[in-house]
Amino acid sequence: MTRPDEAFDAMLGAALAPPERPGDRAFLVRVEHRIDAEAALARAERRFWKSFGFEALAIGALLAALWLLSSSDLLAPLAGPAHWGLAPPLLLVLALWFAGTQRLRRL
Repeated sequence: MTRPDEAFDAMLGAALAPPERPGDRAFLVRVEHRIDAEAALARAERRFWKSFGFEALAIGALLAALWLLSSSDLLAPLAGPAHWGLAPPLLLVLALWFAGTQRLRRL
């Protein structure tokens, strides 16, 4: 035998329960696609930042090499009085190369 409170709770739960209906397959598919899209975006962002870090290190190494070479006696006439005569055009080439490679990765 059930206590009055338990019977009332059962009756109230049955009365307030949402109606039974079949599952919404279209909603489930949309949610799964959204989860897959977010996972793909996270993987793409990780790949981008990893490649960005490696390319930034490569550009830093090239700039350090340029700085060291511009201070040598052999390349001093090409470097100019400020020892950075070659730097602006080479920096432009590096920046364009970096922008181009990042753009190609998006395709």
